[in-house]
Amino acid sequence: MQSKLAMFLVVFICLTTIFSSITFYVISPKPNQPFIGLGVFSHEGLQGYVPSNMTITPPQTLDWNLTVTNRTGKEQFMMVIVRIGNTTTSSPNVTSPATLPELGRIERFVNDGETSNINFSWTVESTNQTGSLVLLNLQINGSSVSSCQSVGSACVGAVSGSRFRLIFELWTLDPASGSFQYGYPGEISQVGTWLQVWFMVSS
Repeated sequence: MQSKLAMFLVVFICLTTIFSSITFYVISPKPNQPFIGLGVFSHEGLQGYVPSNMTITPPQTLDWNLTVTNRTGKEQFMMVIVRIGNTTTSSPNVTSPATLPELGRIERFVNDGETSNINFSWTVESTNQTGSLVLLNLQINGSSVSSCQSVGSACVGAVSGSRFRLIFELWTLDPASGSFQYGYPGEISQVGTWLQVWFMVSS
């Protein structure tokens, strides 16, 4: 009789331990990694995420939307820097922004768990030919800019028939320094986030 009782207690304790472990696993919050997502879309569709046939004829205006999704666990003050590049210029990466002409900045507060939709209207107003390079005169959200904005003495142009690209970089405000840092605060360090859209300009 005592051996049966002992066996029952052993089985009961084992089953209780197993079911307790399963219950704890199921109801425990899953670990999540903080992130900020950056996207761009157009109601007319985008064909320029990879080099393709998106061709713009000046003066042509495109109305896009940028989306910024905050899943970092706290409110973030963010900035999107818009740059111009071509097929030969270096891209940003996960640790460093691009060293390319800046066309504009857009700043937003985004609460944790929210997605901010940002209107991005841009126009290729005209082109200039300098030697074999085509340079662009643009308007970004109402401000006139050029693909020859000063970064040292650099200008970004493209040989006629070649592609340009708009580069969008995400920056976040670091409260400790009071300045914007490229990317967003990850678990260990800043995580660079960027995207690009390719396009050609017809003469």
